Amino acid sequence: MTFDKETAARVRAYLAEHRDEMVRDLMRLIRVPSIRSAAESGAPFGEACRKALYEAVALFRENGFEARASEGNLYGVATFGEGKRSVGLFGHTDVVPVGDGWDYCPPFEPAEIEGCVIGRGSVDNKAAIVISLYTMRAVRDLSLPLGGKLVAFIGAAEETGMEDIVAFVKENPMPDFSIVPDNDYPVSLGEKGICRFFARSRERFADILSFEGGLAFNVVLDRVKIGIKADSPLAKALPAAIAGNPAFSLSEKDGVTTLTAVGVTAHASMPGDSINAADLACRLLLSIPALNARDRKVLTSAADLLSGVWGEPFGLTCDDPYFGPVTTVNGIACVVDGKCELSFDFRYGTAVPAAFVEKKIDETLARVGFDLTSIDNDEGFRLPEDMPAAKTVIEVYRALTGDADAKPYYSAGGTYARHLKNAVSVGTSLPGFKTPKMRVGHGGEHQPDECINIDGLLGATVMTLAMASALFDTL
Repeated sequence: MTFDKETAARVRAYLAEHRDEMVRDLMRLIRVPSIRSAAESGAPFGEACRKALYEAVALFRENGFEARASEGNLYGVATFGEGKRSVGLFGHTDVVPVGDGWDYCPPFEPAEIEGCVIGRGSVDNKAAIVISLYTMRAVRDLSLPLGGKLVAFIGAAEETGMEDIVAFVKENPMPDFSIVPDNDYPVSLGEKGICRFFARSRERFADILSFEGGLAFNVVLDRVKIGIKADSPLAKALPAAIAGNPAFSLSEKDGVTTLTAVGVTAHASMPGDSINAADLACRLLLSIPALNARDRKVLTSAADLLSGVWGEPFGLTCDDPYFGPVTTVNGIACVVDGKCELSFDFRYGTAVPAAFVEKKIDETLARVGFDLTSIDNDEGFRLPEDMPAAKTVIEVYRALTGDADAKPYYSAGGTYARHLKNAVSVGTSLPGFKTPKMRVGHGGEHQPDECINIDGLLGATVMTLAMASALFDTL
């Protein structure tokens, strides 16, 4: 079908009429605290993720669409339309941990403020489920001609391993082309490789009893707590060392002095304005002469690994012509058997071979006295800009926004697109819509006070429908 200006206007009017329903449905999904937890019977990613999956499947069914959860509740699928050709719409219901310091509302008690929905998952990525649902509703209720079948995928483990999409690909025919609203506009035609690993110090701590913070690979660690023997020279020197520095605080209980360091979080793909709390803590402790030699050795190595977010710590600062610089982000810190363990999320463009990335990691860890304890390395991909379907989606964006200079880009984020054939990723909100003015490190995906502009969400739904419609004419 041709998605002309008149059709776009009809869809916008339809969505405006159903704005309150879209907000209600988004908030309904947000209220489920779908952070991954231990597997249970029938809940491979934990009970909360299963509940969120079922809630999304129920939304599609209540609106009259065929929808089901897969065997084992790994993912869900909803469909509308007929024909051999298919376009996929991919979203996920799981979210990253909430973090501290929410200013506007509790993370899973969403609020509408200044034309925005605030809550964990509002942008990443429960909005995509709402986009898929109302794309189908608009096509059906407005009797828009469709050149094939829409397939909506409902994920439950995108943030923690993507076992959901791996199972879907094994068990189902992939759509001919797929749109993944889990990124930014105009359209991403590729994604960086993502290497995630844990590294553990060879030396054990002495006076440091714990070094704990973070819950996810792909979120910059913004709060860490270090437990120190209260009778140690280091603990006694801390009050003077942190005096006047708001990034640090102290408490004492049961013979343990706890140093808390607070930084600024960010998504691992965009760490430029972040401040890693573990790095702050290491550098503070290293500045104190009373730090004993063994702890100094461990923290010196840790500080080396945490010393930059653009690949510097690992000697790999390649600036890919399509994807930009390498990023290296620490998201988790802990103590295992008395040893310091750190997680890293390493993102690199297609100009860098995956084997070379692993080589540099091995060399760096050997140099600083850390050992690799686990690693998962997933190479990225890049679609050519002259691919007909890729050209179609960018042309749709230009036509609907009037931005004739809009160009596709290549992303640092990791979405379901990397596991699909012929897939692009876009945003869940059109650019240009305001969100409340918040503190630094708040409002974005993976940040406290995550929020989405409602009009931007409606615009993204129009855009998704237009792109899907045009793709049926191209396939």
